[in-house]
Amino acid sequence: MANNGHLESFGFAHRRLMHIFLYASMTVDLGSDALKKLGGKPRWGITPSDPMGTTMRRIDTPLGGNRVVTRSCASFLPGMVPGAPSLERAKRVHLRKFADRFPALSNVPMEFSWAGHLCLTLNRVAVMRELDRGLYSGCVQNGLGTVRGTLTGIGAAELACGIESGITRHFTAEPEPTRLAPPPLSTIGANIYLRFKEWATSKE
Repeated sequence: MANNGHLESFGFAHRRLMHIFLYASMTVDLGSDALKKLGGKPRWGITPSDPMGTTMRRIDTPLGGNRVVTRSCASFLPGMVPGAPSLERAKRVHLRKFADRFPALSNVPMEFSWAGHLCLTLNRVAVMRELDRGLYSGCVQNGLGTVRGTLTGIGAAELACGIESGITRHFTAEPEPTRLAPPPLSTIGANIYLRFKEWATSKE
């Protein structure tokens, strides 16, 4: 199994996984007037030092049009389904952050908005082990999908083949994910914390 947070959908690590959704919006394809006001290079990206800050990227025609992508906002959703209100709120925040950074383009609308699913654990461990006889897991990437997803996938494959390595020893030595507080305390508490962090990094 290499399905990250959906490990819980199959009955494993119940109430031990934090399902976090991050949100992004993309402008319409910018016309020549907007591009002139925007200026600068046709492709760039800025990542904040704090994960709850705002990421912005500019793409050009080969990547899907001349657009700016804004990534900000987060919510804890144990049901793993972001609803329309969450997406609408994030889109409003993205419009404001875009206008703050590019006041000459404050009337540019967002054409697309979406959410991406992360899975974290309180004690920052993965779930890479034999879950049942012949069933191996390479899940829970803690927001580092490229690195952790690759390593846990390799580890799960090695376990399935009966191979011991530094990867298998590392992940099988990790403890179980810490159990979360029962709902609704966990949901309320996590979302209050995320909103506070969003406010604290609002200018970044």
